[in-house]
Amino acid sequence: MLRFSPPPVSIPPEVRWMLLRAFGPPGAPSSGSVAAAAALAMARRFEVAPRIAVRQGRARLAAELGEGAAGFQRDLTASAAQGLRLEAVLLDVLERAVAREIPLVPLKLAALEAAGRVAPGARSACDLDLLAPPERAEELQQDLLDHGFRTSGLPPSEHQLPALIHPAGGVVEVHRLIPGVRPGTAGSATVASLEAAGLLAPAPGLPGCRLPVQEVLIAHALVHGIGQHGFWPDSYSLLRTLGDLIDLGFHQEEEAPRAERAVALVARDVSTEEAEATRSLCRALAEGIDLVESPSPAGILLRHILAGRLDPDYAAALRLNLFRSQPSDRAPLVRMVRTAFGALFLSRAQIDAIYGKPRHPLGYLGRRLARPFDLLRRLWSYSRRALQRKG
Repeated sequence: MLRFSPPPVSIPPEVRWMLLRAFGPPGAPSSGSVAAAAALAMARRFEVAPRIAVRQGRARLAAELGEGAAGFQRDLTASAAQGLRLEAVLLDVLERAVAREIPLVPLKLAALEAAGRVAPGARSACDLDLLAPPERAEELQQDLLDHGFRTSGLPPSEHQLPALIHPAGGVVEVHRLIPGVRPGTAGSATVASLEAAGLLAPAPGLPGCRLPVQEVLIAHALVHGIGQHGFWPDSYSLLRTLGDLIDLGFHQEEEAPRAERAVALVARDVSTEEAEATRSLCRALAEGIDLVESPSPAGILLRHILAGRLDPDYAAALRLNLFRSQPSDRAPLVRMVRTAFGALFLSRAQIDAIYGKPRHPLGYLGRRLARPFDLLRRLWSYSRRALQRKG
């Protein structure tokens, strides 16, 4: 069953335009006119402006939006520049990994680009994700720190070490495993388990690297979007997930065997119904079919994605799912305890991100003492808004 139950949501014409231009056939006729500024604002809210710029092209957007098309080109330029920065970070990390003979597997955007699945700049990203053998991940992390990288101050998680910041900018996250992608019975995927299952391929031009095969890339996109961020669509745009899956051919009939293998890899955290709804939604979007008002599972999933960023009350109600099951290899009780501990006890970097940097160092102590009461206040606010929505 689908775990999502979105409310009816008012969909402005700019959202329908955005979906058609980001995923539908390039140049397909749009039903009705849109305001250029509003179309750009929606594309930015759902993080698909660069994708639209690449798929439609400067001339077509200019003909449709006039001067308003310039904003899409600026976003594409900024995304491409960030991509080049992350590429430079990747080369620096690979230099250190090769020197220590540590094999690496690019993930997410780095893997999509290396596999030739995404055009430069079409997909934005804020960090570089690399999978290292768990027994050598800390060795690589320390080597990077010794060669100019600095810690972000963020805490580690089950699947990755604390994010590092390159001296020239750009963030790298060293992963120990891919949570929720399970090629066997021993838990989430590692470099060794992917290699043993024959799920890694050569990475031309990337020394010391191997690439996940197509079904692993599909599986990771599925579990990351639906399993990890499904209940927090305001923190990660699930339209980016759909874009990745479409670029990987998840919706195409000729790719059905790979799609089935991918779904099997994440069956513990993404139900068959959710995977099929996602695949149907990708197919409809790629064909330019409007499912915004459809009662089908694919339509429900689409409204969930849209409402998560258009309906503040729905987004607030979803935050009550903090302790809902997440892709993890830990026992449920252990995971819940660690989640609660992580929510209560924040690092300085987390305090800066959530509350802003205090004017005085003692402000961190004040923030930590006030944190339990702030969580209770937020919980009450989320619960009240959820009840109002149901009422």
